[in-house]
Amino acid sequence: MSSRKKTFYEDQYASFSVVESIPCVKVKLSGFPKGSDHYQYVQTKLVETIRDQANNYCRLHLLTDNTEAGVVLDEDMTYYKCNIIPAIEEAGVRYHAIVLPQNFFATVIKSQTALVNRKLKVAYFDTVTRASKWLKKQ
Repeated sequence: MSSRKKTFYEDQYASFSVVESIPCVKVKLSGFPKGSDHYQYVQTKLVETIRDQANNYCRLHLLTDNTEAGVVLDEDMTYYKCNIIPAIEEAGVRYHAIVLPQNFFATVIKSQTALVNRKLKVAYFDTVTRASKWLKKQ
């Protein structure tokens, strides 16, 4: 089975592609955004990509690879929680696998992104392979 990837967005901080074998939008983050404007732009592009792709699949998941990502600012986390998560849910995503680095920051990120939510089920993993396997079962 091929796991063809189509890249929809790419810059030095983020890239999004669709992994058709799952199917999911896969986000790879590296380092830090240039600032809050850049962070918000990238997240808005992510929502657009999900909306554009959602019609091509009976269900579409989200996989975020944070293994090389830096910690984002509190105001960016607030923006993500208040604007991006509701938009992701509205676009139909119900399962979000987040891959975290095995270090101190992982605990911080988990506590920052953990939220009680009825629609979006979030699970944390230490490898992209484990995250992909979980999403395939959903």
